[in-house]
Amino acid sequence: MTFSTVRLAGLAGLAVLAAGCGDARPHSDLMADAAADVEAVRLEQAMTRYDSARTKAPDQAEAHRQYAKLASYFSLHAEAARAWERVLELEPGDSAAWEGYIHDLRWAGIFETDRRYAEKILQVLPEALRHAPDRPVIYDEGQEAAADLGQLDAYGAILAELQAMRPDDQILLHAVGALRVALADQEEGDRGQAVRDSIGVVLDALAAGIEDDPDVAAPVLYRLAAGYDFRVLRREDDADRWLERLEAAPDRGALADDPRYWDLLFDFQEALYGDADEGDPAEPSRLVAEGLKSRDLGRRAVWVSHNHTVVTQQALASITGDAPSRTTVWRAPAVAGEPPHARLEPEVAGQLLAASMDAVRWRESVFSTLRGLLFFGIEPEAVLGEAIAIEENLRAHSPGYLYPGSQGDERERSRQSSIAGARILQARALTQLGEIEAAGALFEQVADESRGAATLGEYGRHLLRTDRPAEALDVFVEAIAFGGSRFRPLADEAAAEAGLSPETVEERLAIRQPVVAEELERRELGQRIEREAPEFAIADQNGFEWRLSDLEGKIVVLKFWATWCGPCIEEFPHFVELLKTYEDDEDVVFLTVATAGSPRDEVAAQIEEGGFTFPVLFDEQGLALDYEVLGYPTTFYLDQAGFIQFKRGGFVESGYEGGVARRIDALRGQ
Repeated sequence: MTFSTVRLAGLAGLAVLAAGCGDARPHSDLMADAAADVEAVRLEQAMTRYDSARTKAPDQAEAHRQYAKLASYFSLHAEAARAWERVLELEPGDSAAWEGYIHDLRWAGIFETDRRYAEKILQVLPEALRHAPDRPVIYDEGQEAAADLGQLDAYGAILAELQAMRPDDQILLHAVGALRVALADQEEGDRGQAVRDSIGVVLDALAAGIEDDPDVAAPVLYRLAAGYDFRVLRREDDADRWLERLEAAPDRGALADDPRYWDLLFDFQEALYGDADEGDPAEPSRLVAEGLKSRDLGRRAVWVSHNHTVVTQQALASITGDAPSRTTVWRAPAVAGEPPHARLEPEVAGQLLAASMDAVRWRESVFSTLRGLLFFGIEPEAVLGEAIAIEENLRAHSPGYLYPGSQGDERERSRQSSIAGARILQARALTQLGEIEAAGALFEQVADESRGAATLGEYGRHLLRTDRPAEALDVFVEAIAFGGSRFRPLADEAAAEAGLSPETVEERLAIRQPVVAEELERRELGQRIEREAPEFAIADQNGFEWRLSDLEGKIVVLKFWATWCGPCIEEFPHFVELLKTYEDDEDVVFLTVATAGSPRDEVAAQIEEGGFTFPVLFDEQGLALDYEVLGYPTTFYLDQAGFIQFKRGGFVESGYEGGVARRIDALRGQ
């Protein structure tokens, strides 16, 4: 087996690899120490040691296996895939390794937006399913990869070949049914529901035949639990009933792991955010305890984060009077000294500290977690130490802190922003420790070096707390001009304390906002992508085929969206108004692309409901991968020569039309 390296995993991966090559201890000692590191949640250190162990003994599969798991945990998916490949060269029958390999190929492709990873999955999928027929996740990842590429038919051919050899394989039969639903959802009309109904008839008959049989094989139970699930038939009560039986089956193996994880997550969300009058207040904690039993590192980390959420909720509930919300805890722009309420009872504070430090060790939401401790006034010295460590780790490119989909310049900007966030935490901790002068100097330095709403707003808070309202007002005005509208109440407070009229804030904003807008525009318009846009030939909702090469000489605004994306739907009314501005402009073309995973009937319903007349192209060829789309909505601005110059992710209502116009005008005048 060979795997061509598509792209480096990133500086984080290189740093880890470099660190792991110099340990002179025996292989067995390295393995034992690495296992102890995992147990103590020193995961980066464990990965380094496993890397040294696999270098010393390249023919020992276990070191490669454990290294792959940790690389995957830190979202170094390309690196993990290479390690899994070595495991499979040594132990080709390891079904768990095949599952890990396919999973990491899939996510390497997603985060690096490179279709070659998905193509690799389809290439190795027949072999994977021969060696690991009991791993449903391989089918799921295979179907998703095929959908990304627009090659569900190719995936179907793989399943058909397997079905000819294993006609009674229940896991395979479920995968065939899931594929039928996905193919039907690509068609217009009610074809998808008709296919679901036909699958339901088969499953109901199967369920009726084994209802009273206590010795049903686990694959049959899996087919029923997964088939009734929301992703196929959407009959949750039936799915839960058969999942419960599957979990009790002695031969279940790994079959219950994936459905149980998602079932627990849904139950947790319902218990935490559902009807408080009807729910059991102890239920979220019980579900967290169950989730923490997961053998998968990534899933266990999710439950560590959920445990922190539950403990934070309990801490808030313990505060008498007008208790703050969780959002207030994590983002509060309040000026009052922290904590802005009576301190927590020692037992509650201890529980929150323990849950917070667990989350930090697992690198789960570290910034909001530490902000929470500062809000409650718990152990500011510990927060200071952790924030310093985070800054050092970010400067050393340690893994686990940045969104893994960020690449190149975007990743570096994210890293610098996170470093600024770590330094703000240090300054806030210094304030609580009484080091006011040192805190002020750090706040000011970060605000000067990383000008933005958050850094300026935090500096303004400090100035207002230290009785410098006139200076605070100017800083708050700047923060608001940078988009920090949440600081407006503090700007008003600063003006009042400085003895200025209520109109002062508006007057100063009127002066500063245009200046800041020009600064932001220079930043954005100066960061051109300069990448040739991938060619496409795709039909729209009216059957007209659009070819990018036919649009040479025009500015193209290309928007990727999905039917399940809330911000996409929220953006459309503004998009329609924007089109009216350009309806007579023959130099600009607006196209939208409904991505894979958006059933044609749902797209048609959105078009009809909104009365949209603009072109909607159906991405069934993997165009989103070619354009490196990681989230929705994502809009690309192509110049007259067919090069991508600007890319915007998400939707922000404020300044929407003006932002689009600036980019178009920049391309006209280039």
